[in-house]
Formats: sequence, structure tokens, C-alpha cells
Amino acid sequence: MNVSKLGFALLLGVCFSGYALASCTNATLVGNYGFTVTGVNSSGSLTASVGQLTADGKGNFTGIETVSDAGVISSNVALTGTYTLKTNCTGTTTITSSGSSGNFSLVVVSNGAQIEITRTDAGTSQYGYALAQGKATCTNAGVKNTFGFRGGGFTSPQVPNAWAGQVKVNGLGSVTGSESASFGGTIESFSLTGTYSVSSNCTGTATFNGSTGNVAHTYFVIVNGGQSIMQIQTDANTINTNFVQK
Repeated sequence: MNVSKLGFALLLGVCFSGYALASCTNATLVGNYGFTVTGVNSSGSLTASVGQLTADGKGNFTGIETVSDAGVISSNVALTGTYTLKTNCTGTTTITSSGSSGNFSLVVVSNGAQIEITRTDAGTSQYGYALAQGKATCTNAGVKNTFGFRGGGFTSPQVPNAWAGQVKVNGLGSVTGSESASFGGTIESFSLTGTYSVSSNCTGTATFNGSTGNVAHTYFVIVNGGQSIMQIQTDANTINTNFVQK
């Protein structure tokens, strides 16, 4: 066997060995997770949600979410649910909010730090992921840093949006930054100013003002030990989410 083939064989061995060692139980999921789910619901509406789930390690979820259903915003919606994980780290969950239940397939990765999610109810096309909160400092000062971000979605009726940029968070409730965006194919680049407020449960709100007159109000969840933030726009007639990373 030549060196390249030997190296490939060793790599395969490491990959398959790591896969074989992966083993999950309901106890793999414990603590707080931020999540985002987007797609189309059973009514054919574009939807997006960002929220926080708490797993008890025994197969139960509780939490809250903010949802955009075709641009109609519902905030601080209570969630309950149950989940079951197989030893191969796949599983299922049923989540109930506002009297309605959804069924989802789960794949747990990164030793329980991340969950891949897809909805399994007929007539829906929704997917997302969840990240563990970790040891985050959930105060205004705790998120002081420079962050990159990217996001997008739709402005009702179904005008696509996409953007990326950078913000500096001062630890005192203010942000400055810049953004490049496409709003329905119209390209804009502009500076940003804004304010934010972090709650002790690692959720919060922020408002961003673009120099071209754009204003966005958002709800967010801090995850990944304070390294990342999941965000949803809470202005009517928007179905936009955002991911922020140090």
C-alpha cells in the first residue's frame, strides 16, 4: 500500500472509529439550547422561529420562542415537549406551542452541543438547528466584543433578503457597525447604529438603525458560551433570521 492509500485508510479508520464510539441517551441533552427553524408550514406560509429550549435529560423540553408566520409576529410563546434519543444519536421530538403540536426528527452532534432538526409532519417543509447555551455571561457587559453576522429571509409578500456585516458591541447597550445587503435584488451598503438589552436567561432584544433609513427590531438567544447569537426580526411583514458569531 502506498503512502497516500495508507493515509486514506488511517483517516477512514479514525472516522469510522469516532462514529462507532458515538452513543446517546436522553441524558445527552441537558440544559439550555437556542434554536432556529425556518421553512413552510402546513398552511403554505413562510415561517421562521427563534427560541430557547431547556432539556431535563429525561426526555422533556420546556421553553419559549418568537415566531414569524407569514410576517405575523408572536413573541414569548411558551413551549413544552418530549424527546427520545436512540443510542446512535438520532431521535424524535414533539413540541407543543399555542395548543398546536409539531413532530420533528433530531440528529445530535458535537457530544450534545448541537442538534440538527427537521419537521416530519406531512405538508410541511421546515428545518433548523439548536446550539447549547454553554457557560455564557448573560449581561450587557458579557457580550462586549466584535461580531460578524449573516442572515436573510423574506419581506412579505415574499421579497427575498440577504445580508452580512460586522458590529462592535460596547458592553453598555450600544452597537455600531456596517452591513452589505440585497433587498429584493437591490444592493445596499450602509453603516449601523443600535441598542441592545440582555436578560439573565440569555435572551434579549436589539434595535438596529441603518444609515439609509432601515430599522430592524430583533429578539435573540445567546448560545455557544457567548460566542454566537441566534436572532429573528420582530417587525411585522418580515420573515428574517440572523446568525451572529465572534
